[in-house]
Amino acid sequence: MANELTVYQSVIDDVKGIISSGMESAYNATSRAMVLTYWNVGRRIVEQEQNGNQRAEYGTAMMDALAAELTKEYGKSYSKRNLQYFRKFYQCFPDIEIVNSCVHNPLQIEKGGEDE
Repeated sequence: MANELTVYQSVIDDVKGIISSGMESAYNATSRAMVLTYWNVGRRIVEQEQNGNQRAEYGTAMMDALAAELTKEYGKSYSKRNLQYFRKFYQCFPDIEIVNSCVHNPLQIEKGGEDE
């Protein structure tokens, strides 16, 4: 058995590399989607709170209602505290282009490194 493993070791290593690369790509895509989801949730909250005004009227019951409804359906990731973080995230980075440039894409970095 050990001899057969040695004969096929290059194929085994290649397949392991393919699987690892695919898993890493999936994790990165998921992370990117989560960051953009949180940013968009924060944007929507700010838009609702400000209602077209320059500053929001704080103390509204909207965050409580939103958190209660979202945690029922999606779990603790959408608690009031996290929704406040999403809102703050959007307020700190209101330009989606900045967010997109900060959420790197490892496949583009690898490709860019080869072309240079």
